[in-house]
Amino acid sequence: MTGLLARLGARLDTRGGEAKMRAFRSGWPATATPQVRFHRTPKVQYRYLEVGAGPTIVFTADPPMTIEVYGPLVEAFAARFRVIVVELPAMGFSATTGDYGFAFRETNDDLAAFLEAVAGEGSIFAFSCVASLAALDIAARRPALASHLALMQAGGTAAFARWKAGRDPKGILARPVLGQLAMARMAPKRMPDWYRLSVGRKEQIPHLCACAERSFAHGAMWSLASAYQIYMDLEGELPRPPQPILSIWGAADRSHPEGNAHSLAALYDGVATVTFDDLGHTPELEAPELVLAAIREFLAR
Repeated sequence: MTGLLARLGARLDTRGGEAKMRAFRSGWPATATPQVRFHRTPKVQYRYLEVGAGPTIVFTADPPMTIEVYGPLVEAFAARFRVIVVELPAMGFSATTGDYGFAFRETNDDLAAFLEAVAGEGSIFAFSCVASLAALDIAARRPALASHLALMQAGGTAAFARWKAGRDPKGILARPVLGQLAMARMAPKRMPDWYRLSVGRKEQIPHLCACAERSFAHGAMWSLASAYQIYMDLEGELPRPPQPILSIWGAADRSHPEGNAHSLAALYDGVATVTFDDLGHTPELEAPELVLAAIREFLAR
């Protein structure tokens, strides 16, 4: 969907980008979590966290999560890895320029520029949910940037088309302009329902909600409608990248249809799989020590 209305809707999510960049660099997003940094590419000012030493592993914050909920994960992984957690364009506090349009290749190329400059070559891509599509695309077209892919709640384009349809059954978010306006109004209200649907370890929901509410209060973005309308408007499956792939699945995630579990293994040859029955949409946050063990075993093979 690349028509005039779609571009207009996207502008609602990117307006005031330069002002947001300045405000985020000097305000709460710059100080809320120690070791937060910013990196500017042609279209995005990425907010990211970098901790530890060793092989580089890159996690993408899955909105409405921001870096603030990744502390336990960073603590678990930083003893063995150089950990980078990055907020995606127009999500969290990664503000964009006004000409950023959410297109698939546009977004992935800009993210690849961040990865090249900050993570360097040979990183482990530990991307989550829709960002797994970016991992597959970047790893295939820029293979030097990734050594392994360890993807959470990942799938191909058909799997995410099913997921998108289930999350927006009335097609509200899929409608340009209306979807952006609805998301801006609904985001804080939608968040608790999203966590109740997607989180496996329910005792963690109050903490996740509190962190997200605080981030929203300081200007965090959740440009889901633009992502639905433009980034996820794909046809055909992506080619298999050459790197080893691990699919990590939280089976208690009720946001995905059952058929989406480990759909990468059905799509591509040689995909390793690990399932956690009691974990949900973000297993790396719900039980980072279990995901760490799974990734270390995968790398050791």
